[in-house]
Amino acid sequence: MNQRARKGRVSRRGRERHVRVGLLIAIAIGIASVLMAGLAAQAVVARSTCDNHPLTVNVAVSDEIAPAAASVAQLFNRQDHQAAGQCVEAKITAEDPAGVAAAIDGTASNESLPAPDAWIPDSSLWINVVRTLPLGAERAQPTGITVARSPLMIVMPSAAAAQIPGFNNSVGWSFLLPPGAGGPTSSQQVRVDLPDPTQSAAGLATLIEMSRLLGNGTAAARTSLTTFVRSAQPSAQFGSETSLAAFVTLANPPLNAHPVTVTSEQAVLSYDAAHPGQPLAARYPVGPSAALGTPELDYPYVVTSTDAAKVTAAREFGTLLQQGYTAALVRHYGFRSADGTTGTLPAGDGLAQQTLQLAAPATAAEAQTALSVWRRLQIGSRDLVLMDTSSAMQMPSGFPGVTLEKELTLTAVLGLALFPDSTQMGMWNFADHLNGSLPYRQLVPVGPLPGEMGLITRRQQLQQIDTSSLHPLAKTPAALNQTILAAYQQMVATYQPSYTNAVIVMTAGVDKAPGDIPVATLVSRLRALYNPNKPVELIIVMLGGHGHFPALQQIAAAGGGAAYSVTDPTQVGKVFFEATARRICQGSSCGTP
Repeated sequence: MNQRARKGRVSRRGRERHVRVGLLIAIAIGIASVLMAGLAAQAVVARSTCDNHPLTVNVAVSDEIAPAAASVAQLFNRQDHQAAGQCVEAKITAEDPAGVAAAIDGTASNESLPAPDAWIPDSSLWINVVRTLPLGAERAQPTGITVARSPLMIVMPSAAAAQIPGFNNSVGWSFLLPPGAGGPTSSQQVRVDLPDPTQSAAGLATLIEMSRLLGNGTAAARTSLTTFVRSAQPSAQFGSETSLAAFVTLANPPLNAHPVTVTSEQAVLSYDAAHPGQPLAARYPVGPSAALGTPELDYPYVVTSTDAAKVTAAREFGTLLQQGYTAALVRHYGFRSADGTTGTLPAGDGLAQQTLQLAAPATAAEAQTALSVWRRLQIGSRDLVLMDTSSAMQMPSGFPGVTLEKELTLTAVLGLALFPDSTQMGMWNFADHLNGSLPYRQLVPVGPLPGEMGLITRRQQLQQIDTSSLHPLAKTPAALNQTILAAYQQMVATYQPSYTNAVIVMTAGVDKAPGDIPVATLVSRLRALYNPNKPVELIIVMLGGHGHFPALQQIAAAGGGAAYSVTDPTQVGKVFFEATARRICQGSSCGTP
């Protein structure tokens, strides 16, 4: 469909709708009054013919549209609607769309509330997600009815936006990127509060737009998307006046932050009406293509019952949702009606003066892929880190006066800071005959980073080791291959499916220990151990340029991972995001970096 950009509203039929605010209000009041007056007599007759046991249609609706839906239900219940010989009554229940979706597709249950017979979520994205599962495809039957619309907006507290010059102009999705990836500079300290896409249609739509912008098909695209996801602050959604008021406080002392999030036009209007002296700074995102504009929440009406009588009753309710009374009501509550016509857009908040360029609707495949990416990137990791303390670490790093040992320390400290508290981590160091006949020794067992290790946490203990205890052993070569095999065997034996499991090797890459197993033998053993259904990734970071990097690449690939060459400790962030991005394509299918 060819969608035309225009100021404040979009016509899906190619015509501009220039409706004055006063006229809209008059029309809404007029329609409601005429309908209510005209149906009053009918309501009396209808109630008199209804028995004491009406057939109740339970309609679950997204919280923000519940008041409008309840008013429609009140009118519906005064009318004479019947199914299977029974009088029909609609009952509206405000429920979280993510929770209803999980109940419908069978991934969760909500025993405290009656099963919905019909559903008005805030977005068709939930329908796309639900219908990917067999039970959801059976239960969720789209009707083609759109109850309301509300474009999404990128918003900031006005006090914070005043300090970010770029936000005062048109804003694209790149504004949400971290510094260095096309977003605001680090000096502006913009904090992205991204609503959790598994719980928020606004968050899921945002992730889809960022996937369109950055891609995820190539290693570079996957890394860019991973950098965005891991740099954003996952948050609850800001979809109401109350939650947006809490969001605004982030810009106040003592935090004085510059937060940015994504929410609906209707939520912005609700907040601005409650805070007329300080409206939100809100922008419709624009882009260079039809895919990269403004997504909208579209509030579809879906029948979810499998009972024939209730299906008929639910479709009866759907007929009223398509009438002018409903359209007037949703505009009164700050939504756009199904045809895109706006209600009140106050001049003071500047929304009517902005260009709205609707993005192409997301496909079911896009929604499912985005959710899969998010879940893989949010899952905690379980990592065993191997630290090289052989004499090779005494060699120069390539920077004047800096040894590989010093580079290892700096890299380890920077790298550890990138791992969230959801991580489980342990550490070995290795050099030939370090622990009797074994070339490796456990320094910290694998466990949660926030877990207590005596008087300090595991993270603090790892930090202390990184900065003070990893000294090269003179005249002691590295039995690198034997150490890698032992660590990999341990992580395979202790595999935990609720985590990504990995062996991370920090090494000079120089294997000169007499009697160490050959590279070919190690590669063969790793290939035999690797199980794509229980993947353990082998990530090797070679420090400096003294090792045999092609051999390390071959070893890492055999263990379902990748090898990286680091000559500067500041490169560790790039390596971290590249390695994490491999979760998107699941280990060995990712290819080389």
